[in-house]
Amino acid sequence: MKSRLRTLRPLFMIAALIAALIAPASVSAVTVKQVALTFDDGDSELHIRQAVAIAVATQTPITFFPTGKSLRRFPNLWKAIGDAGIPIANHTVNHPNLNERYALKGSANVRAELQGFINIARTNNIPVVPYWRPPGGAWNANVMKVAKSLGLTLSLWTNTFADTAPMCKNRTIVAYNKATAGTEAKVVVLGHVNPYTAQTVKLLAAVIANYDSRGYQFVTIPEMVKGTPNTIDWAKAALAVSAPAISPTGARVPTSVPTPIDHTNTKYTFAQANGITCR
Repeated sequence: MKSRLRTLRPLFMIAALIAALIAPASVSAVTVKQVALTFDDGDSELHIRQAVAIAVATQTPITFFPTGKSLRRFPNLWKAIGDAGIPIANHTVNHPNLNERYALKGSANVRAELQGFINIARTNNIPVVPYWRPPGGAWNANVMKVAKSLGLTLSLWTNTFADTAPMCKNRTIVAYNKATAGTEAKVVVLGHVNPYTAQTVKLLAAVIANYDSRGYQFVTIPEMVKGTPNTIDWAKAALAVSAPAISPTGARVPTSVPTPIDHTNTKYTFAQANGITCR
């Protein structure tokens, strides 16, 4: 009897393997495609507001990586954004190349940039999340060690609005396509909210529509990393669009009124946004 069982065991194993191979995939095995739309720097109060306004109008989660300088310039605006549940993460205080800073001034200076951001946020009661993005994407093992000592998790990007480097190729605008290129399961799109990057907010609705049409789920950086839903209070976010930039008291009138952007215009092109023609 035992001999017969030993003979049949390999057959049972083969049958089980075949059954596993031909069985339909479970729902849990299906990959969910995610995209996180992120915005760095924050030198333009106007474009910060416009990005939030479009996020509110389309109920699309976004994540900001402002500098500490921007937190100082627009403390109440950032507080209103953070209080609404829109994540605000660390982009240093002064936007230096951290590799160069480490080489020239050591770990203390890199720490001062990252910790300084945290201190500014704390002083102004601005909620921030423990993620960081090195300016220009410049980091190395030494810089990473400093960031980790502060409890910060690195967040880079896979795609970009190319808002700092408009490009032409074969007489065709290719920069906008970078924002919506590829079929990766997890995409992080980099944009900027600076005075010279108006095309980012102009193109934002079109980028949102593109990813939505391809079945992507919009998430914040913390949600993408942790898998935990990030709840945004859209009513508070709507109020943040017109929150005073500096003083939390007085009339709710923005320092600079956002230019209306039609969030339903999903056909806006990079060329239109920039007013450029490839030759």
